[in-house]
Amino acid sequence: MTGLKLLALGCLLCAGHAAAQGTSTAATTTATTSSTDDIARKLADPGAALISVPFQYNYLGSVGPGGDFHNQQLKIQPVIPFVGDNGKFILRPILPLSWNQFPEDKHGTGDLFVQGYYIPKTASEAHGTEFGFGAAALLDTASHDSLGTGKYSLGPAFILVHKTKSWTVGALANHVWSIGGDSDRDDVSSTSVQPFVTRNLPDGWSLSFTSETNYNWKAASSDAWTVPLGATVSKVLRLGHTPVSIGVGGFYNLDRPQYANRWTGRLMVTLVFPE
Repeated sequence: MTGLKLLALGCLLCAGHAAAQGTSTAATTTATTSSTDDIARKLADPGAALISVPFQYNYLGSVGPGGDFHNQQLKIQPVIPFVGDNGKFILRPILPLSWNQFPEDKHGTGDLFVQGYYIPKTASEAHGTEFGFGAAALLDTASHDSLGTGKYSLGPAFILVHKTKSWTVGALANHVWSIGGDSDRDDVSSTSVQPFVTRNLPDGWSLSFTSETNYNWKAASSDAWTVPLGATVSKVLRLGHTPVSIGVGGFYNLDRPQYANRWTGRLMVTLVFPE
């Protein structure tokens, strides 16, 4: 691996005394639960000013002709917020590591995808609606041609989130066009929309329904749409003093290119670094 790829690749006497100790323990437990619930709500919000490092493992089932192949992918996707007096900027790089059987039996790094959003300050960040805008870039960092586009691509990105105490709903969207790269590879023109609905539950639990819909403007109409629909469940735990979110989920492609995976199994581990 080159330095760039590694770069895109950092993480808990007396009866009166006994009663007081019990009260203190109960108060500590309540505070911990409240903190855990707050972290879970922030993790459900892609625009939250919370430093985290999600590791997302995806098992891509039934790939290729006849659905006889299976691919695997690990996405390392840190969230890095920068907060100012008038708003915040959320940087979200995503580096995929792939182990593919199809279209070629290859493994290595994929293209680095970077998206950043500026979200102006609102009256209430905890409850209310936030809208942000920025840019997305796809960088040619793939270790093999079959693992990337061979292009450098750039375009606009948007984020919309509405939050209540129990619900977080919204969407991420971006479009990228190729602006350089290997002239022998197909140009890139791709639109991605990721709507989500998350129910925030007690004790650090959350349940999310989402899609990661993509439209490839350069593909034939029969292969242009990728429309997965799925759900994930996750819980915030503490390893010592360090919060960690663990989640599992599954997705089924309602529409897809001919040889794309039919379904996806997902495991997520997120390291959280609250202030």
